[in-house]
Amino acid sequence: PNHFLSEPTRMYHLGDEAVKKLIALNDAKAKMFTGIPGWMVFTCKTEHLDESGNISAKLALEDHATVSCAIQNFMQSLAEDGIGSKWMTGALGLSPDDILGVAGAEEGEKMVAVVWYGYGDQGELGEMKIPKRKLSVDDILTKTP
Repeated sequence: PNHFLSEPTRMYHLGDEAVKKLIALNDAKAKMFTGIPGWMVFTCKTEHLDESGNISAKLALEDHATVSCAIQNFMQSLAEDGIGSKWMTGALGLSPDDILGVAGAEEGEKMVAVVWYGYGDQGELGEMKIPKRKLSVDDILTKTP
């Protein structure tokens, strides 16, 4: 659900063949990409883009926020089942259009994230370090009287 019930979230589970296509687009990441057990691409399908086709108009931003919440919920659900995940974007070294093409996304969808997931003893995910938080809840929470 979201504010205007526009249901913008789209999800694409990438299988082995799709991952091979991504490797062909960036061979420098082949070792890393083959070590990732699960790939889920999240996109935003919205009718509310600005004049330039970007997600900056108010309703498009609300649709983007909806997709971001869906990603967080997906990752929380994985964590509850003991499955690790990592939200990826630019570090993939691939253009969003290339990723959307491999996923088979419809025209006009905007990529929001690729989520890698798997158990800690599976390939690259088991070797990733959990980043140390810069801010605690107390650092970001303001209580008003």
